[in-house]
Amino acid sequence: MLQVEQNIPVEYSTLYSNYVVALKDKLEYIMWVVLDNGHKIMQIDKEKHKAMIEQLLRSGDVQRVKVAEEVMKRSIGNWEGR
Repeated sequence: MLQVEQNIPVEYSTLYSNYVVALKDKLEYIMWVVLDNGHKIMQIDKEKHKAMIEQLLRSGDVQRVKVAEEVMKRSIGNWEGR
């Protein structure tokens, strides 16, 4: 079982764990896609991608957490927005 990073909200721990597993199979640079919660698309390396997700999840800001949720779900292929 994977250890979830500290201070990740418990309601996102399973999604975050699945995201971290999915990152291992990705290329070094991956897309950051936030169409439904911010309209931002860019390509960044996996470590920065993960660090940004963690920062957003730990922020406590509802909109920033929604962005993290969208990016994680898009990254693992199960986003159902719009």
